Formats: sequence, structure tokens, C-alpha cells
Amino acid sequence: MDSKLMSLEEAISSYVQNGDLIGIGGLSFWRKPICACREIIRQEKKDLSICTFVGGIDVDMLVGGGCVSEIRASFVGMEVFGMAPHYRKGVESGEIRISEESEASIALGLKCSYLKVPFMPLKGIIGTDFPKVRDDIKQFEDPLGSGTQLMAMPKIDLDVAIVHVNDADEFGNGNIEGAVWLDDDMAKTAKKTIIISEKLVETEDIIRLPRRAQIPMQTTAAVVKVPFGAHPTSCFPNYTFDPIHIQTYLKTDFEEYKRKYILNKTHSQYLEEVGGVQTILNVLL
Repeated sequence: MDSKLMSLEEAISSYVQNGDLIGIGGLSFWRKPICACREIIRQEKKDLSICTFVGGIDVDMLVGGGCVSEIRASFVGMEVFGMAPHYRKGVESGEIRISEESEASIALGLKCSYLKVPFMPLKGIIGTDFPKVRDDIKQFEDPLGSGTQLMAMPKIDLDVAIVHVNDADEFGNGNIEGAVWLDDDMAKTAKKTIIISEKLVETEDIIRLPRRAQIPMQTTAAVVKVPFGAHPTSCFPNYTFDPIHIQTYLKTDFEEYKRKYILNKTHSQYLEEVGGVQTILNVLL
């Protein structure tokens, strides 16, 4: 087996191309690969479509950075901190397109890709306004004769999945502690997967960890070690999210934020800019 270890800059440069459909793991303020979002902005990637279960500062930051043309998510917002300002502005101005999703539609879309079928049936959105805003779904009657009305939900074929994990080995096996959400399905179905890991361990350790490897090596293209790489979101049970920095983000003009925290910054420099050791101590669990 060959090692897939590389730098974050190399991973994004090699595997994220303009126009790609990118799956971003995590949920809201939990275990988002924010270091990868900053690197995408640094490299000025354009015309990306973003698919994520629940988006937060990750989506907002990429929209603010001018990297995104379309969003597929069941919700994008800043939770208790209010709306996602750059996302909202992009939607209202028509700068970005929205593919309205539910949690079920994203899950089934990825499942289609995994099973290599064109669609999966979903009953729960019958009677909703989804058909008014989605021209790629279609209602049909159960062909086996029950008379049940169903909605055909199309597959979601990701070009790249980017997921943040607690532990990974150099060959591309990743272990997630706590809730996995759709990260495993994204990683298994994407053409290429980039794993951002808090720490590197031996394969034997992965085997013995709880849940073992939810992210398998088969579709992993790159493994990048970035401790605190999810900041200012959390990575249970290592650290929680950083409400102080999230509020700083919301109060700061994006160009100023980009200059101070993103452009020409190594990860260690970024951590120093957000408060250094004191910030790390504040978010440690």
C-alpha cells in the first residue's frame, strides 16, 4: 500500500478543480473541514457546487470567497448566531443557485450513487412544494401495484468529498468519534476523498478504535494531518466550537477577515491569529 499523506495545499491543488461538485462533511458547527475551506479560498477555486447536510460557516466562507456557484443543502445558517450573511446575500442577488434539499433527499441521492442506480423513491415530500422548486424530481405510482405515490429523487455524484476525522492512517482509512452524519456515504461515493485528520495513527490502531474505519481507503485520494483543522467548529471529543471567533467572523468585513485569517497564512499562523494557546485552551473539552 502506498502512503497518501500530503500537505493541505497539495491535496486541494491536486484534487479540487474549478466546477467540481464538492461534498463537505460534518454538520453546522460540528466537525467541518474549515482549514480546507480556507485553502480553497487561497487557491481561488471557482464555480464550485457545494453539497452538505447542514451548512454553516463553511458554506458562508466559501461563498464570501467567491468560490461557489451552487449550494445543495437542507439548511445553511449560523444557528444561535443568526443568518449566514454571505450565503444570504448570494442567494438574494442571484449570484449563487440553490438546489433545495431535505436531509432525506441528500441521503438518498448519495445512496443512489453508492448503489449505482439513477434514483431512489421518497414518500415524505409528497404534498410539499419541492416539485415547484426542483425540476429534476418526478412523482410516480408504485409499479408493483400498491397504488402508493412516490417521488423519484436523483443520484448525487460527488467529484470530491472533504471530511474531517479524529484519526486516520497514512493509507486513507479514517475514524470518526461521535456522530458520523453523511460523511461515510460521501467518502464512499465520491470520485476522490480528502481526509483532514486531527492525528495520524497506525492501521492497527484504526482497527482497534471504536467504530473502526467508517472512511475506507478505497476512495481516499489524500490524507492531511491538521490538528484543530475544524476550528472554529468543533471536533468531538477533542474540542468544542469557538463562539468568540464565530462572532468575530460575523462582525468583520469579509475582505478584512480574509486578509487577517486566510491569505498567506499557515495553519499555525492562523491559530496564533485567532488567539493562540489561550483559544486552544478555551475550546478543549
